[in-house]
Amino acid sequence: MSLLDAPQGLYGYEIMQMAGIRPGTLYPMLARLEDQGILVSHWQESGVQGRPPRHIYCLSAAGCILAKSLSDENHPTFAAQLKPKAQ
Repeated sequence: MSLLDAPQGLYGYEIMQMAGIRPGTLYPMLARLEDQGILVSHWQESGVQGRPPRHIYCLSAAGCILAKSLSDENHPTFAAQLKPKAQ
């Protein structure tokens, strides 16, 4: 699964697990991508009492266009890097 495949978005932790990026690197990167208009985020309340709300990240319209252009056949090397790591 990727952000392209998740129109409802993904939690930062899910993105971290798929990409294999540490939180100290991932969250500043997500913030920059949001500042650039590639991602949008919102808070989602937890259904579990005592658990704090979590950020959900989604591709913006511009982010979808960018991701699709990078994952097409014109960029096979970069597209391979966007795929989740096998576990």
